[in-house]
Amino acid sequence: MDNQEPPFTFRAAQVFVAAVEAGSVTRAAHRLGISPSTVSQQLASLEAALGARLLERTARQFRLTKSGELFLDPARQLLDDVTAAKARLVMADQSPPMAIRIASLEELDATVMAPWMLKLTERFPNITFTLSGGASHENHEALSTRSVDLMLAVDTVGKVDWVDQFPILRDPFILVTAPNVTADEVASRPFVRYASDLQIGRQIEAQLRRSGMQPARGFEFSTNQALFAMTAELSGWAITTALAYFGTPLAGDLVTAHALPVPSFSRRLALQARSGALGDLPARMAEDIRSSLQDRIVEGSASRLPFLSDGFQMLR
Repeated sequence: MDNQEPPFTFRAAQVFVAAVEAGSVTRAAHRLGISPSTVSQQLASLEAALGARLLERTARQFRLTKSGELFLDPARQLLDDVTAAKARLVMADQSPPMAIRIASLEELDATVMAPWMLKLTERFPNITFTLSGGASHENHEALSTRSVDLMLAVDTVGKVDWVDQFPILRDPFILVTAPNVTADEVASRPFVRYASDLQIGRQIEAQLRRSGMQPARGFEFSTNQALFAMTAELSGWAITTALAYFGTPLAGDLVTAHALPVPSFSRRLALQARSGALGDLPARMAEDIRSSLQDRIVEGSASRLPFLSDGFQMLR
């Protein structure tokens, strides 16, 4: 009789972590690109290999057992360790193909992402890169739930032990108005806002309050393109960032950029990864995106908008 124990597999651990973080078999299947029945089979195989029930799964309930709670952190560490090992092999040109998922920002899509991707594929030909877009808080959620491996986002994450941060750029805020509106007229013109659930919107509102400005509530938008279009349509004004202005196609046709009517402030962009999950790869990738930003955005920005002076600053 064969008394061999059921095998423990990396794939089963990966499915388990995805199921826990997604909160259901169906959502885990969608994230992993497999069927729900395959997820259930992998979970059953893992429980058999460990000899312990990890999840309580019913039509109304999906929760970790005590054994599942004990196994979750080691399983996450296993995934990160294997990913880091693959990254080391890639960087030593000893790896079979590897896939890296990156969450980006809207303002980088039209100007920076293509040259950055070309640099990365030249440097790491064994890696397939997949891009998705979202606001910074959405990208952070995607990173925390392993929907992506890296994210480009506003650096608002405190020093937490599960995130490695690689500063990229200091991005100054600027005033934009409809072409027929001067900077001196903004007090009498409608103000167009970023949505209040966006970090950029909250940062702008805080600076306006500190400066004693409280524009009337009105239109709020989640994209740069829509913000600029409505600013032009209303003959109004808005506060955005230099990167958003330079990174939005035809922004210069919709709005005119000016120095801020309030004390200067800025935001910091960073490349972020789960701590240790990709070894030295994120640091190398950060070098390349700084180079792409310098070539495509920062270089010549002061000649296009003289009031910027040295407002952009590459960070390391």
